[in-house]
Amino acid sequence: MKKKYLYGIAAAALFCLLALGLWHIWQSSLPETAAGEKSVTVTVTHADGTTAEFAYHTDLEYLGDLLQQEGLISGSEGEYGLFVETVDGEPVDYHRDQSWWRLTCNGEDATTGADAVVLHDGDQYAWFYTTG
Repeated sequence: MKKKYLYGIAAAALFCLLALGLWHIWQSSLPETAAGEKSVTVTVTHADGTTAEFAYHTDLEYLGDLLQQEGLISGSEGEYGLFVETVDGEPVDYHRDQSWWRLTCNGEDATTGADAVVLHDGDQYAWFYTTG
């Protein structure tokens, strides 16, 4: 009886240590935000091929927060974060023509949604009206 009790305590302690380790790994894998003033540029390529460029100076930490505050993007919240439906006044309708907004960060496709993109001074972002 005493051995079962000790095994249970040992298993619970091991589980707690494992959970703590996994939490620490998850926390350390999150991108670090950059505090302070940042200057970034955003280029928008519309469906007709025209482009518009915007320059921002901000203390915010995330691209989505900045662009929503400035009124450049809007969308709806989903289980994966902000789904961008309108950029620079131009809406997309995936159900109608499979159109969507593609985001790049410093020339590379974004690996997260705009609301999780961490701003860094000098970064260049681009939105592309995309179909298919």
